[in-house]
Amino acid sequence: MKTKISVILLFISLALLIIYGADVISSQASSNDGKSGFLQLSPAIRGGVFGGGAVILSIIAFAISLREKSTLLVVLLLVNGGLIIAGMIGIAIEDEATGSSTLYGTTGLGILLIALGVVKIFITRKK
Repeated sequence: MKTKISVILLFISLALLIIYGADVISSQASSNDGKSGFLQLSPAIRGGVFGGGAVILSIIAFAISLREKSTLLVVLLLVNGGLIIAGMIGIAIEDEATGSSTLYGTTGLGILLIALGVVKIFITRKK
């Protein structure tokens, strides 16, 4: 049961990241100010709700299924972390942002999710 709940949370997290990425791409394509995506949210609110929510759900899913063995959980954690890092790399390239603390912090969260996926591999391998 714990594995099913964790998988559902990770799929919700993945959906939030996909919606977030699509909105960022939409807002950058339609205007240069980045405020006119299909969600009509400011970048701070959009990042907090969709990006932050996705990270929180992923961490909760990891904690719930800490001792459970599931390859799908590992893959979803790695994909979610990879999407965050890829998105930050894309934003850095697009905006030529070199020293933004948001860029570093968000990339760090992506690295955290990948690290949780790797930790999950080692924890479940011992069983």
